[in-house]
Amino acid sequence: MAYQALGLGNTANDGTGDSLRTGGDKINDNFVELYTKLGNGSALTADTVTLLTAAQTLTNKNLTSPTITGTGAIAGVFTGNITGNVTGNVTGNITGNVTGNVTGNVTGNVSTASGNLDLTPATQIVEVQGGGSNSGAITLNCEQNSHGQKIIAQPHSAGVTNTLTLPAGGNQELVGTAATQTLTGKTLTAPTITGAGAIAGVFTGNITGNVTGNIDGIVGGTTPAAVTGTAISGTSIAVTGTAGAMTLNTVTTTQRNALSAAVGMIVYNSTTSKIEAYAGSAWVALH
Repeated sequence: MAYQALGLGNTANDGTGDSLRTGGDKINDNFVELYTKLGNGSALTADTVTLLTAAQTLTNKNLTSPTITGTGAIAGVFTGNITGNVTGNVTGNITGNVTGNVTGNVTGNVSTASGNLDLTPATQIVEVQGGGSNSGAITLNCEQNSHGQKIIAQPHSAGVTNTLTLPAGGNQELVGTAATQTLTGKTLTAPTITGAGAIAGVFTGNITGNVTGNIDGIVGGTTPAAVTGTAISGTSIAVTGTAGAMTLNTVTTTQRNALSAAVGMIVYNSTTSKIEAYAGSAWVALH
């Protein structure tokens, strides 16, 4: 109902104003509307009336589709769901689900009843996106947060999309390309081994291919032997196999003379077409 003003007339007692009954009815109607608005129709509420600009505290109020703007703070303990977009900082404890995008920093503790951060995405995938010149990464700090190790994706220029599956078994470390580590119980399929390192141990099986360098150990017998370049040297060599044969490396006379020959070294000289042995001071043809 709109406010009803009393008709007062043009001048006092000129007979043009409202009658006492009409004026009283308007007064009653106005008060009924106020009492209904601010109470139960017959009595005013005991609560303090909320004003537009006054600083007041509201308790047990339900806000339906509110729009909250400004630079104020929302503080307290909330039970229930918050649905919608939040732009700005949320400081405090959140108990419940957060659905949507969070842009900004989340500082504080996020925990469950177990004390762990449990993520249950619908696709079972947690995606860390890259941006600008940076690839997506996760940094894991030490217990004092003074050191961190970063897991980072390959750059866009590498064009890599793949899956890295963690190894099965007990507690262990991953193998790094630059780390010095000892591998145990590994099978290498078609490996390429380069560098100046050493291969040591007891090997059972066949080694097929060319070897450039020294082999120190037992080769098919009980006496140490060495393979150096294109010549075989050593105190004695035991050759085993189905055929019981050994193929000597072929050298020219020039290549033979350049060898660091030891007594008993045997080569096949392609220049002279003869098998030759080093006798200590000279090469001697064996046939």
